[in-house]
Amino acid sequence: MDDHLDRVFIDTSELFPFTIMDVMLTLSDELIFTWVWTDELLDEWEAVIVREGRRGLESARSVANTARAHFASSLIGPALYRDQITADLSPDPGDRAHVAACLGGRATVLITRNLKHYQSPKLAEHGVRVMTADDYLCELLRQRPEAVTDSFIATANARTRPPVTPDELADRIAGAGAPTFAARVRRRLDG
Repeated sequence: MDDHLDRVFIDTSELFPFTIMDVMLTLSDELIFTWVWTDELLDEWEAVIVREGRRGLESARSVANTARAHFASSLIGPALYRDQITADLSPDPGDRAHVAACLGGRATVLITRNLKHYQSPKLAEHGVRVMTADDYLCELLRQRPEAVTDSFIATANARTRPPVTPDELADRIAGAGAPTFAARVRRRLDG
């Protein structure tokens, strides 16, 4: 694991749109950043994706277990954060474990759509930047344009059921909550 890469914890609110999850995990797999996660996070993702009717239980569990196996080295184990969960970490009791995991797992970035629940002074004190996937993807594209564009194309090319072109993936990621990134990556695709 490269110590110079951002250690990124992605909240369920940004993992739920599967298109964003797919792009983000491919970027991590290609060593653009290190995705750090907890079993609680993936359990929550499974429950949400099934509850919202986006996948069946077996399919959701299969995706989560694949992520667990593939990214096993970046698991934040409960011993690193469970005793740090306190009421001052977030107004939402469900998000407190995620904040504690960021602190215990030395995350440098927390990706979420729910910015108001992650305004903990402790995150700021530990240098954890809280941002949306759209903002973070734009930052990565600005910092490493070729690597991010190549990774984005690889994500599109990996989709076979149904096949997806990079332009179609840009449309999908815009609809999933990253419209600024989609516009910027599309300019690189067209350029």
